[in-house]
Amino acid sequence: MGKVLTILAHGDADGVCSAALVKAALGSKYDEVRVVFTHPVDLVKDFREFAAGDVYIVDVVIDEKYFSEAREALPSHRGRVVYIDHHPLPGEIPGIEIFHEEGASASELTYRMLAGLLPRRMSRVALYGAISDYMDYTEWVRSALLQWDKRIVYFESGVLMQGLERARKDHEFKREVVDHLTRGGAPSAMNRLLRLAEEQAKINEALTEWVEKNAVVKGAVAYVVNPPGPLGLAANLARGIREAPVGLAAEERGDIYVLSLRSIGVDLNAFLREFARKYDVSGGGHKNAAGGRVPKSLFEKLIDELNWYISRQRQGLVSSQ
Repeated sequence: MGKVLTILAHGDADGVCSAALVKAALGSKYDEVRVVFTHPVDLVKDFREFAAGDVYIVDVVIDEKYFSEAREALPSHRGRVVYIDHHPLPGEIPGIEIFHEEGASASELTYRMLAGLLPRRMSRVALYGAISDYMDYTEWVRSALLQWDKRIVYFESGVLMQGLERARKDHEFKREVVDHLTRGGAPSAMNRLLRLAEEQAKINEALTEWVEKNAVVKGAVAYVVNPPGPLGLAANLARGIREAPVGLAAEERGDIYVLSLRSIGVDLNAFLREFARKYDVSGGGHKNAAGGRVPKSLFEKLIDELNWYISRQRQGLVSSQ
């Protein structure tokens, strides 16, 4: 077997763009480049199964529940391990290379780390990822946008974000998107991606109407269960439509709920990691956008404790940011 580069990436637009940037910068140095899409709960499992040669992990938060396993597994790998991410870190992981910064997208961080190995046009790919992840306010993004027509960049970002959302777990297609971006192609030049984006836009419009009718408010939390569309969007819509500090969307999967939360001014990552440690469940993410997995039996307790957390924050007993 020749020299191998393994890229473990989140499957959203920021993760796909980060993977494309790594492949564009380093792919020629390896005989084989493997792109594997993963998520926080399965990161350690997928690392153990798929990691070969040098490994770049991009845009995948390390879940609180599995942090101790990650701290053991990642440094024990024989090749180089590079972790590029923008989510709050649950702790230190000695023995690997970490390029971490909150407040910027993983795509931006990847581009900044590898800029010397990338042509200028690849800054567009980093911009697509940043915009899709609501991280378009940084100094780097503002500067990079001046090199392009931002109306076109935002359009292409929308096509990419919506199309990938519609593709969901079609990882083979997402690898095709990575290759397309690696070559500097515009998202709208992929006919299937453009068609999927159009389909997702219609789903989003229907979801907005559904949330307006079905969002429930309990205290400072507006929530929906089993929304007919993306959980993150449903959570954000519930928050905005009901004018609540926190929006939550839950999807039923067997005996658990998969959760997505969005907030204004509430540190969801801190709350979810605290809740995860207390009840041995999965949870974490960004301050204003996070997710988790909890047994159905804990759902009401989670909402009650989240309201208690928000109440303490308003009293100044916990930090908001």
